[in-house]
Amino acid sequence: MMRALPPRWSVGLVAAIVLWQATSCCCCLGGATTPAQTPSLASKELAQQMRERINQVKSQKGPFTVEISDQELTSYVVTLLQSGPGEFPARDMQIQFNDGYADIWATFIDVAPTDVPAYIQATVGAADGKLVFSITRASAGVFPVPGAMRESISQVLSETLAELQLGLEIVHAEIKPGKLILTGQVTGNVPDLP
Repeated sequence: MMRALPPRWSVGLVAAIVLWQATSCCCCLGGATTPAQTPSLASKELAQQMRERINQVKSQKGPFTVEISDQELTSYVVTLLQSGPGEFPARDMQIQFNDGYADIWATFIDVAPTDVPAYIQATVGAADGKLVFSITRASAGVFPVPGAMRESISQVLSETLAELQLGLEIVHAEIKPGKLILTGQVTGNVPDLP
């Protein structure tokens, strides 16, 4: 059974983008540069492949190492957002893993007078057994997102990830080109992925 992302994740992200879009008209920081993306189509098969790999991890109890490709994660997130209650106000979502960081693109719709292309560059690490998401660079349209707002969004995303990883202790997270590698320990009952 599919479960929607926690409301505060989507509300926090959308609020941050709308706030920045609204205040950026008064701020002449110069245009943000966004790297070109290599689009890949989301597929239900790739999303299911990722779910099955996570199910294998949770069934084995004890230490684990799992690899997730950027195409699998993109497919999973797109499938999850499309199946949740109501429409998540974004399209064209894409995640690409590089050497030590991830690039994430999406176009937010119906949150401002025009569609807002958004870009995030982020790292993922592990601390106290949980995944920690840290945005190093972000833009909404042509405007860069300031550091305080990036930190706030990073915190919301880290808290959301922590809620989703019950029963897992993550001791190491590494991003390599095309894949995310997670190492840790199954410590309890791991809920099914939504």
